[in-house]
Amino acid sequence: MNDNLASGADNLLRLALDSLDLAVTLIDTQGIILYYNRRAAEILDRRPEYIGADAHAHHRKAASNRKLDLMLEEFGNGRSEPFHYRAIPYGKPLLVTVSPILEMGRFVGCTQSVRLEEENS
Repeated sequence: MNDNLASGADNLLRLALDSLDLAVTLIDTQGIILYYNRRAAEILDRRPEYIGADAHAHHRKAASNRKLDLMLEEFGNGRSEPFHYRAIPYGKPLLVTVSPILEMGRFVGCTQSVRLEEENS
């Protein structure tokens, strides 16, 4: 693929993710935040300075970091099924899915997708 096509596809992908009514965050295998979309900034604690930062540093509870570590470890050990859970970090219930991103069967990162629970009905 030439550079112009790749650049256009990257831009289109960012626009598509921002058009979703779903908060999306991309995290690498160590828990480093690589990307978040518009909706993530609206309903979660996401700020531009978090890109490239360790997600662990932005959790209020130690249990959240243990949960993240467990998910990253399980994905690294071959788990391909997503984790689903409910959380209330900001006063409103959130439905969270954390899914592995695999490249040729190898764990290379994960997506966290979040929606407000009331939006699910």
